[in-house]
Amino acid sequence: MKKIVAAIDMLNFSEELLSNLKLIAREVNGKLSIVFLENIIAGGIPLASAYPEAYTANYQALLQESMDERDRLRKEHLDYLFTICGDGEVEFTLHESIGSPVQKVVEESRFADLLLISSSTSFATLYDSKPPQFVKDVLVQAQCPVMVLPEKSIRIKELIFSYNGTFSSMYAIRQFTQLFPDLSDVPVNLVYVAEGNRSTLPNESLVLGYLDYHYDEVKYTVLNGDPAAEFLNLLSHHRNCLVTYGAFGRSTLFRFFQHSNAENVLRSMDIPVFITHP
Repeated sequence: MKKIVAAIDMLNFSEELLSNLKLIAREVNGKLSIVFLENIIAGGIPLASAYPEAYTANYQALLQESMDERDRLRKEHLDYLFTICGDGEVEFTLHESIGSPVQKVVEESRFADLLLISSSTSFATLYDSKPPQFVKDVLVQAQCPVMVLPEKSIRIKELIFSYNGTFSSMYAIRQFTQLFPDLSDVPVNLVYVAEGNRSTLPNESLVLGYLDYHYDEVKYTVLNGDPAAEFLNLLSHHRNCLVTYGAFGRSTLFRFFQHSNAENVLRSMDIPVFITHP
């Protein structure tokens, strides 16, 4: 049995997300370890600089009111989570975490086989990017494979493996295959976007031979043009699919997202995305 860590924002999650967590846990034959995240750091009360005396006088009352409301929501959302996940379909444990969400999730990933997060999870108090900064930070720093899940319910009828001949892209395919052996009957489409003058699949016999060991139905697609645009266009016609990406490294957010079209997919598509580091 595999350990699947699922990170959930205490104040913002849906029934569809919980159903997706259960689906992935069943496919992996894993036990869910749900981390209920509460970002106290970002949840403070804004300072009132215009009237400092009034702010000082009312601070304790405002703080208590805010904490009481958070406590009410926490209990309400815990009850809701246990209602959805406590049906016996998957085995799960739950623990609450207060503090920095990214730091906690990265720490949990060190001791997990797979990390599940939502594509919309954000702890920003104001405007956030899409995908949110939390998602970007976790993808760069995570110490196990990560699957980013959409908010809507998913159905996995096709596996799309992005491939460019590099170790990182093959590593992601291999990690996914080892984690999800029960998906061997799901059709696979290995997608390569021709780079430079090379229009043939790199190491064609080796990569297809590997996939034939593990999957019943395998095909490959070679695209031409801008990799990000061509790949996104292909995915737009494949709704009930799952896509894999190999990450380039952990050095900076710029390095990861500028050299991968994974961000475009996370921004535009409602499909699960599997990303891992070599």
